[in-house]
Amino acid sequence: MPLSLDSRPVGDVMVVQCNGRIVAGAEVQSLQFLLEKIGPKHHEVVLHLEKVDFLDSAGLGALVRLVSAARTRGGDLKLCAVPPQVRKTLELTNLTSLFKTYDSEADAIVAAYLGSNASQQNSGGKVPSILCVYDSADVRALLKEVLCRANYQVVTTGNVHDAKILLKATKAKIIVLGANLQWVNGASTNKAFAEVDPAASLVVLDPGFGAQDPGESATRLLETIRSRTAGSAA
Repeated sequence: MPLSLDSRPVGDVMVVQCNGRIVAGAEVQSLQFLLEKIGPKHHEVVLHLEKVDFLDSAGLGALVRLVSAARTRGGDLKLCAVPPQVRKTLELTNLTSLFKTYDSEADAIVAAYLGSNASQQNSGGKVPSILCVYDSADVRALLKEVLCRANYQVVTTGNVHDAKILLKATKAKIIVLGANLQWVNGASTNKAFAEVDPAASLVVLDPGFGAQDPGESATRLLETIRSRTAGSAA
């Protein structure tokens, strides 16, 4: 089966779903091209291998080269949901210890953030303090830029499923949520977040936030966040 690749950002981590065979030729080239394209913006990459049915020598060599390149840039390439036949290949080639492997996508994402956060703290940097969840990529980009320019550390995502993973990974103090995401499949998003971290403070944006005057809406949001952070500091 030819290799197909589906990528999505989960905060600052890029998850790449691989489906098919990672073998010499077009398959290896397409994987290399994608990772080279996303590498400059996403230093942490998770390859989801659950649906990979075959890995040849060239494919394994490509993974070795790609993980080495990622670590040279100061990032990493993690593997998750590794199928038995691929795991056996790693064991037979004594390459198991080269790769960081995880049972689930969520475990790999959390590990990526925990490692990144530890290095940031050791170097005097800050870890994300605000998690923005909004289904429009344009609005997410605006929210991140506005909040970063106000000296907050921000991570964003477009869905609640990934937001729960990011909340666990980053331990963000404030969650900024689009009004239409308060309920997903009949379940309360607020309750779902509270199960992950009951201390996190939820800020729900006005309905139609994306169509409002950006200056006024950004000012209101910053005022709300400052009041929340001031209250928690007190």
